[in-house]
Amino acid sequence: MNIRKFLIHLMVVILISGIFFLNGYSQENNFPPPPAGYDLYRSSITHGKVTTVTYHSTTVGVDRQTLVYTPPGYSEDKQYNVLYLLHGIGGDEREWYINGSPHNILDNLYSEQKLAQMIVVLPNGRAMVNDDAGGDMFDPEKVKAFETFEFDLLNDLIPFIDSTYPVLTGRENRAIAGLSMGGGQALNFGLAHLDTFAWVGSFSAAPNTKAPAELVPNPTATASSILRLWISCGTNDGLLYISQQTHDYLEQHSVPHIYNLVEGAAHEWRVWKYGLYHFSQLIFKQTATVIEKKELVTTYDLAQNYPNPFNPVTNISYQLAKGGYVTLKIYNLFGHEIATLVNGYKPLGKYNIKFDASGLATGIYFYQIQVEDFSDMKKFILIK
Repeated sequence: MNIRKFLIHLMVVILISGIFFLNGYSQENNFPPPPAGYDLYRSSITHGKVTTVTYHSTTVGVDRQTLVYTPPGYSEDKQYNVLYLLHGIGGDEREWYINGSPHNILDNLYSEQKLAQMIVVLPNGRAMVNDDAGGDMFDPEKVKAFETFEFDLLNDLIPFIDSTYPVLTGRENRAIAGLSMGGGQALNFGLAHLDTFAWVGSFSAAPNTKAPAELVPNPTATASSILRLWISCGTNDGLLYISQQTHDYLEQHSVPHIYNLVEGAAHEWRVWKYGLYHFSQLIFKQTATVIEKKELVTTYDLAQNYPNPFNPVTNISYQLAKGGYVTLKIYNLFGHEIATLVNGYKPLGKYNIKFDASGLATGIYFYQIQVEDFSDMKKFILIK
């Protein structure tokens, strides 16, 4: 390379590096608040449907009710994943629907093509004959009924949903999440039954949550089985210590998970609705990119694309030593952003992406990854 070409190349690298520095992503909050109106009804889009359904509980010995949300365009000819969404100690199967607007949140996300196809089951997590939410919510019998719901869920409700709706029945097609008391249930039941649930979400977990070592007695087995584990809470929540101690244990034992704190929030719907908004976008999306969990990944890396030069498709591989918010972008020689290949949270593992440059002209391009404190850039050449 002659001196003139070398200087031009050096100037380009400096220019692009400056752009990357200025646009670096802050890791202080990987999941910022949803946009305004995310939970409001929009008349201009297609809507899902919420119905009340009755199933027989052999666990309790009576018929019980649950709400079921079916997404826009629901059809018996399709197959769906299932999210079981649990309420708090003072609520029942209608608490989310009345206070959390889950149908609006999900409808809006579907209209933006941000969700995998799923139905959402909103049960009464108080498994007893009189499961009404009234009266003393801390009555020992009622509190015990939240534990009993584990058996009602596994032995009665899930089989009913599986046999009544056109759903996929693998563990990778089933998620569980909840708020407060339901957040504790989601952790207790989900992590104890990873043969049934591969996706677990807890929003402001309550004191019914088991101690971390009891929740995850075998961290290695949990890490190899869980596909997504979400824990969130408000920074002003008096119960924050429960989520914090669970997070600390999981981090100490290298169990992949997302820990999201909502700044200034207490034990409130803002946290729980934010949780649903983000968690619902993360689940049931494991088929797009294969994560090689069985192979230990201890370093970050961005590989050289293959083939290179290419026309028009090439493969870009990268690996993450720890889960984090990843951006992977394409730039031209002038430092202009051309495409975003990745922009979101990814758990630890290895990834491969096919990049199709059919719409680009012959030339030299750069691709750059940013995650946590790791950043790397590679050059590739498109020849048509």
